[in-house]
Amino acid sequence: MRTAVVLSHTDIAHELGHLEPWLVRNDYRIERIYREHAPALPSADLLIVMGSPTSVASGHCAPAAQDEIDAVADWLRNGRPYLGLCFGAQVLARAGGGEVTRMPSTYRGFHDLALEGVQGPTLDGPWLVWHDDSITAPSDADVIARLPHADLAFRIGDAWGLQPHIEVSPESLQRMAVALGASADVYGPLVSSMTVSGASASGRVDQFLDAAFGARA
Repeated sequence: MRTAVVLSHTDIAHELGHLEPWLVRNDYRIERIYREHAPALPSADLLIVMGSPTSVASGHCAPAAQDEIDAVADWLRNGRPYLGLCFGAQVLARAGGGEVTRMPSTYRGFHDLALEGVQGPTLDGPWLVWHDDSITAPSDADVIARLPHADLAFRIGDAWGLQPHIEVSPESLQRMAVALGASADVYGPLVSSMTVSGASASGRVDQFLDAAFGARA
């Protein structure tokens, strides 16, 4: 059995959602560690870094966030598989030598991504995007999706950074939005759009993870 370490907060953007069935099906033991406890990263076969309301953007990066960047940089130097979602993608960008910039306002959307045509895993279909900071991927990264204001999905070897929240369901999106203090008029239309289009989301997540990290036969 392999081990997947999941780094998150205890009470916000912490739900594995669509990721968990894939991990279980592929014989991963899930080990949770939490930022509030200032943990060191244990050895594992896969590191998953979840979202956060904190920032690694230039001029906004707190010491704890810099420690996380440094820990992920060490992880990358050892060539181990990594999946960063939203904040986790921003951490990966900084750890790999890219840039993260604070935006003037929060970006929220549920839509198809502009795919770059890179060979390998893709992110076809609509996804939730919700972030305060924009990524410029490292110069040696393969960018597979972007919006005009930011790189949204990129790869550095076996490490993947995904700004889209591929893990969320309509229900977990609502819980995350409430935890962030968002009002119903902000998150309601996104929840509705995901409810209509989300039936295939888990299958698309499986396809991406199979291609990115390999499915257990």
